[in-house]
Amino acid sequence: MKKIYFFICINILIFNLLQAQIKIGVGGGIHQASIAEKNNLQGWDLNYKNYFSPSTGFHAGVFAEIPIDKKGNFAVLPSLQYTNKGRKFARSYDSTKSFNSDTSSILSSWKTSYVELPVNLIYKLPITQKVNFIIGAGGYVSYLLNGKTSYDIYNASGEHQSYNDKLAYGDQVKTYNKIDYGINAVAGLDFNDRILFTINYSKGLADFYKADYDASFKHQTIGATAVVWLTKSKTAKTKAAAQDSDGDGVPDKIDQCSDESGTIASNGCPDKDSDGIPDKEDKCPDVAGLNKYGGCPAPDKDKDGVPDDEDKCPDIAGSAKYAGCEIPDTDKDGVNDEEDSCPGIVGLPKYNGCPAPDTDKDGINDDEDKCPSKPGTKDNKGCPVIEKNMVDEINKAAKNILFDVNSDNIKATSYPALDRIADIMLNNTALKLDIEGHTDNTGSIRHNQVLSGKRALAIKMYLVKKGVSHERMTASGFGSEHPIADNNTEAGRAKNRRVAFKVTY
Repeated sequence: MKKIYFFICINILIFNLLQAQIKIGVGGGIHQASIAEKNNLQGWDLNYKNYFSPSTGFHAGVFAEIPIDKKGNFAVLPSLQYTNKGRKFARSYDSTKSFNSDTSSILSSWKTSYVELPVNLIYKLPITQKVNFIIGAGGYVSYLLNGKTSYDIYNASGEHQSYNDKLAYGDQVKTYNKIDYGINAVAGLDFNDRILFTINYSKGLADFYKADYDASFKHQTIGATAVVWLTKSKTAKTKAAAQDSDGDGVPDKIDQCSDESGTIASNGCPDKDSDGIPDKEDKCPDVAGLNKYGGCPAPDKDKDGVPDDEDKCPDIAGSAKYAGCEIPDTDKDGVNDEEDSCPGIVGLPKYNGCPAPDTDKDGINDDEDKCPSKPGTKDNKGCPVIEKNMVDEINKAAKNILFDVNSDNIKATSYPALDRIADIMLNNTALKLDIEGHTDNTGSIRHNQVLSGKRALAIKMYLVKKGVSHERMTASGFGSEHPIADNNTEAGRAKNRRVAFKVTY
């Protein structure tokens, strides 16, 4: 209860602080409440769903209207209400089923009571001088006060049993959440700023009940509300005190064009280009200008923002800094001198006007150099040429790498070959190594893919233990995707079961 009192006090305080700007009223109404339940129970649609029906409830509380624009067409409509929600269940059984189950009918209801805070953004459309049509939407949050479920069971012999259970709250199954929230929609009529009548709809977004089966439970209501306003808004008082027929913010008593919407700067007369010169005196009413040109802009043939009488290059768009001329580009590289870090050398925009760098000084700029930190040749795209005898030695070692049957365990006879590959990698620290595992087509595709990958990874881990950085190596398994011989012969399958290495920079 302390939380409820605190909740109410905070809202009353807010209402009092805003009292000079809002309308306050009291109201209430009736509604039809239902529960949108979704679940995976067998037979739900046939045996249960169609026997539920809405429950009639009521709501009542304090309402407010807070205008958010000068004309009062848009407003926030909050309220603090007591409301009840729920649903009903009723089912009767035919004589045969009643005889077998000893139950002829079941009546039950599910009722919950909340303190609810709906807040809607509304638009007020004048229909007559004293009647406004309103429409809006928003959200709500509510706090559960109490609730109960009741059951009435009648058997075939006419006996009647009745049960009433209070709702349990908490985080366990078969309990209810204290907090619920959702969305609202309202539409209605406001009569003479005194009486408000609305049709309202709400739908919960949160599950308010935790069942012992997989399900969701969300409240729904549709109803009608009547509100009696106890005070007029500040907007209404202001309208009465300061008449502004054209709604331009300039009171009629000082508005030189009271029947046309205008601006304060032009004494209430229209000024489409907002240059402070009323349209009726402006020779260029659609373009902001100056008094000296009768409301037209100063001439500017090249449209660079520098008037022709100040522009040294009146036919070429430039900048004010250079008296209407273009920013110079001394080296003619397309990057003007203000943005060019190398204004005397032809360069590229991505390097702020400087040439592309060549870190390894091999005559191939870094943009085209695949090995920008190691001198190389143009034919090898900036990378050093890998010696043929080194590649041959690695390929020879690959042929001597063997595994246990159907396993990624490396045979000990393969260690010398792997040690030689490790020596080559440790002595050539710029090299990178791609390790590929391949199989024949014996067995499933999935098995071969996994096995080849594990074998490639086993080789990589062996070389890592020998001191080769894992960042310099990749391990990939291709299964039987890339055969180099005929898989229909044993000799061909033997060639296809292999490890391959690719050396790159």
